[in-house]
Formats: sequence, C-alpha cells, structure tokens
Amino acid sequence: MSIRPVWMPEPPGGGTGAPEIFAGGAGTVRRAIVIGNGCAGAENQCLGLVRALGLADRLTLYRITRPIGGINKWLHFLPISLHKIVDQILRHIFSNTTFAPLFQGKMLAPYPVHNVQSFGLSSVLEADTKKIVTVVHDTFEKEGLAIVVACGRDTISYASSVRFLAPDNVFVIQIQHPRYRLDRFDLVVTPRHDYYALTAKGQQEIPRLFRTWITPREPPGPNVVLTAGALHQADSATLRIAATNWHDELAPLTKPLVVVNIGGPTRNCNYGVDLAKQLVSSLHKVLKTCGSVRISFSRRTPQKVSDLILKEFSTHPKFYIWDGE
Repeated sequence: MSIRPVWMPEPPGGGTGAPEIFAGGAGTVRRAIVIGNGCAGAENQCLGLVRALGLADRLTLYRITRPIGGINKWLHFLPISLHKIVDQILRHIFSNTTFAPLFQGKMLAPYPVHNVQSFGLSSVLEADTKKIVTVVHDTFEKEGLAIVVACGRDTISYASSVRFLAPDNVFVIQIQHPRYRLDRFDLVVTPRHDYYALTAKGQQEIPRLFRTWITPREPPGPNVVLTAGALHQADSATLRIAATNWHDELAPLTKPLVVVNIGGPTRNCNYGVDLAKQLVSSLHKVLKTCGSVRISFSRRTPQKVSDLILKEFSTHPKFYIWDGE
C-alpha cells in the first residue's frame, strides 16, 4: 500500500507576511522579546505566538534559569529571585566544608532551541529585567513598541516588572494563568481549562486563606484571551514543511501507521510503571491490525517507563523507537 503526499491548505488570507496590523502606521510592532524558563513546553508557546504575529525573524530570547542540584530541589517554592540569593549565600557559607555537595547546586541546563535560524536567533540571553528595560527604552525611537511574550511561573515577575518600568515602550503578553493580579499585563492568554480550574474540587488544592486572592473571576476581564488548548508552533506552513521532509521516510512503511508520543508525569497524572504497563497492553491489542508503530519519548519521560517500553518492543519488527538523536 502506497502513500501519497499530503498538501496542507494555505493559511486564511494567503501569503506568509506579517498580519496587517503589523504592516505600518502608528504604534507599529516590528520586534518581539520572549522571556522563557528553559522548558520546551513553555517556550514553544511563546515562539508559536510570535510566529503567528509574523515576528519570527525579529525576536530576542531571554531565558530564566534556576539553580539545581543539592538542596535546591527543595527550594523551588521560592520566588526565583529569592531562590538565587539563597543559593549564592549557601554556596558561599559552605564552600569549604564537608556540606558543600549538599548546598552547592548548579545552574539548570535548559533544552536547546532547535532551528534557531528560522526565528532569527543568534544567541539566548540570561534574563535581566533592567537590561530588557534599557534595551526597549534606548531603541524605542528607532524600533517602536516591543511585544514582550512570557510563559511559565518563573517568568511572571520579570514580565510584570518590565511592564511596570517601561509601560510606554512595551506590550506585555503573559501566557498561562498567572493566578492573581491579571491587570499587571496588557494581555493574558490562557487555556480555558486553566482559567476555570477552580472548581469545587480544584479549590480544595488551595489553602482557604489564599482562595479569595486567586482568579478566575466570572467573566474574564477584557485583557484575558481564553484558548481551547495550549499555543504551539504547528501552523499550516510548519505542517507543509514537515509533510515534505518526512514523506520519503514514512511513505514506504506498512500501513496503517501508529505514532505514539510518550510524555511524563504531571501534578494531576502520576505517569509511572503501572500506566506504562497499560500502554504496553493496549499496543499489543492493536498489533494485529496495524502495519507499523513509531514511538518517541519526551525529556520528562521517567527512565523506568522508557526502559519498560524498550524492553517490550525494541526488537519487535513492527516497532521503531526513536532514541532522541
């Protein structure tokens, strides 16, 4: 059975240029600043929005990193600025003692940004509020307003501070629900299920003392945009390119083709061996009716889960398990 190329439709309106509102006139936006936290899921949402705005080749990526290792794994509840200060103090105090391995953490090595050329990125900068504010101030007359897009809990204080210090030079968009004081941002983009998370069951997860301070409020304010799901980069152009790039490799495979992307645990789903065994059982049930199976893991997939999948299917002729390379 052969497979024919799939041609993706053009985006509405045609063309690949910037949206009309970015094409000229007063308040023109010609650049974007992304504040990321080193996590692929968060930064990809920022990059997806910037791409949709037609600013993919005119952005600067700043990244926030937390110290890790040693005692730092118990300090992630702290605001990131305080966490860094505590880390520096502990490393200084215990640097020459037998407790050094416990207190001397290291900086998190975040995931690399692939295909940086498509985003006009030559480097990734360490996030610094003062530096960002200085840049947007000094370049405002020449470059105009800057859109600042941030995503993730650690980015909230940076993005809101930039807006507070340079309100006339930036338009700040916070992706994902910041939980309180949504008026600190020009725009909040959050999935509907995240904004309305405080159901009767959800409220039990939050101490009663804090419930009155935490949004959502009914209905959302004018600066809140609710989405059906998380933002991403998979627009029509990206899908067309992917279909072309992968056609020669996927076309010869026996059909139907089953693709399994395995993620990792979340607060609401403890993805462990028991769930992996259920997945193994389900895959065995469809083997007779499928032609080929392709499996990939994420960076968050627990080692015990990937080991179980590899042990079960790595030598099976219908399976190919991507090793991440």
